[in-house]
Amino acid sequence: MTWRTHIVIGVNTLWIVPLVGKIDNSIITLIPVAALASLLPDVDAVYAKIHYIGGGLLQFTQGKFSGKYFSHRGLMHSFFIALVFALILAFFFAKSIPWLPVVFFLAYMSHGVVDGFNRPVGLLYPVYMKKFALLPRALWTPVNGFTDNIIFILGSFSFLLLCWVIYNSFAGSGLF
Repeated sequence: MTWRTHIVIGVNTLWIVPLVGKIDNSIITLIPVAALASLLPDVDAVYAKIHYIGGGLLQFTQGKFSGKYFSHRGLMHSFFIALVFALILAFFFAKSIPWLPVVFFLAYMSHGVVDGFNRPVGLLYPVYMKKFALLPRALWTPVNGFTDNIIFILGSFSFLLLCWVIYNSFAGSGLF
């Protein structure tokens, strides 16, 4: 999928907050976190947009991943790495922003799962060292193809609806 589709799917993981918990001011912080987390697995790709975020903050990683374990859609697309990042965030931010590790984990994993619909991905690295796709090859969708664009459009509308829900939860509170 394209970077924009990954971001839209990633920020839609924020739906977990109003569906399971209570919306508070921290949800505004979680939007860019989810967007970043949804692009972060592509740090192992040479031409990924993640290398240019923040004026090239992650550009030093460009082209550094090679070999059996560090190939594109390998270890960086795994549940293991997502869990490690989420645990680190939980250690530092669990009290101040309790939803941060959960949203980060879900947004990060959304990337690997979505990629699994159109290419083999190492979702279970390092436990299971084989990449696999979530659909048979005949059903793979091309990057920036019809399915990618439909998912982006539907995800955008879903995110706008989430923004409306967030806005209404703060209506009368003086925040907006």
